[in-house]
Amino acid sequence: MGDLVYHRLIQRDLNEILSYYEEKGGAPLADRLFDEFIKLSNKAAKTPEVFHLDLHSKLKRCNFHHFPYHFLFRQTPSGIRVLILRHDSRHPSFGLRRT
Repeated sequence: MGDLVYHRLIQRDLNEILSYYEEKGGAPLADRLFDEFIKLSNKAAKTPEVFHLDLHSKLKRCNFHHFPYHFLFRQTPSGIRVLILRHDSRHPSFGLRRT
């Protein structure tokens, strides 16, 4: 598996999403979202080639299976860098300044 690096604002994004789910559905729901994020991040680091290119951003896109979220990442020589974590209904340009 290659290196897995997160943009410094990913933690903020994740905290906001987890707080929302914990408030609306409780800690178990928030934990499920967090677990899915970690599993998908590791999968992207291990096999980045299986993820499709997001046409708007030109970054690789990883869709969550059970939640309406996705993250965008860039392949690097040593692994991947996760740049943006956002809701599926966010504007396609949301977060692109991070690249």
